[in-house]
Amino acid sequence: MELTNDLILVSIIIPTFNAAEYLENLLPAIALQTFQQYEILILDNFSTDGTAEVIQSNQASNTRIRYVSEQDKGIYYAMNKGIEMSKGEWLYFMGSDDCFFDINVLQTISANLTANYDLVYGDVLWVPDNILESGSCKPIDLINRNINHQRIFYRKELFLQFGGYDLQYKVASDHELNIRFFCNNNIRKKYLPVTIAKYHSGGFSANKMDEVFWSNWKQIFHHNFLQHESKRESYNKLGWYCRYLIDKHQYRKAFLLFWDVFSHTGSPGFVKLTFKQLIRSFRKHAS
Repeated sequence: MELTNDLILVSIIIPTFNAAEYLENLLPAIALQTFQQYEILILDNFSTDGTAEVIQSNQASNTRIRYVSEQDKGIYYAMNKGIEMSKGEWLYFMGSDDCFFDINVLQTISANLTANYDLVYGDVLWVPDNILESGSCKPIDLINRNINHQRIFYRKELFLQFGGYDLQYKVASDHELNIRFFCNNNIRKKYLPVTIAKYHSGGFSANKMDEVFWSNWKQIFHHNFLQHESKRESYNKLGWYCRYLIDKHQYRKAFLLFWDVFSHTGSPGFVKLTFKQLIRSFRKHAS
């Protein structure tokens, strides 16, 4: 029996590709949640490893699972597709190798998924590192590090009003989206000291750099952060990216960014750290 919209509060959106071994554990684990007003929407990119069979087997015992297998244009394309197809008032994005922290997570969070808020978030445990990413998130925190989206429940209306994932960012589209949402004072946010999920630290964007995102950093920052922080404070957070460019031998970009950051901060510490990185890079390149 297909669930009607009034029985679905949360749509759990899972983009997949050849993830059968993870889904075998994930889908039965979600079924154990004590809160049942959810749907699972799986967007699969024509997997060839038995993913379809695993999903269909779980559908037999859990009618909340919907499954679409079609050629897509990447993980964020699939997530946007999931947003369009979702029936829930609230959306939660989960990797196939992640899982909820315990069987009561949805029950605990659901009490706060009300008309009073647009974005509700908690904590997430990185595994196998056993590191807890926790605490409330201020806009300035998002300059050089994203908040894990497995911490966040989004009201679907946010995407309809402010747009979904920007597909020009192949790795950091979730970072850019969270910047837009967390920097927007009109979006009502609620932090809960609740561990929501276990996040597998080898996830899609965990250890990758999105060059397009950082090439657009000035536009992104000026449109979002300057209403919350001074230019000096915002630019001060960018010193690490200058050193990253040096480490990658992208000296022209690093030089331009160096003068941009220094002209706004005048920080001797930034200059010292940057030149140390430059010397290390030259030595590494020479060897």
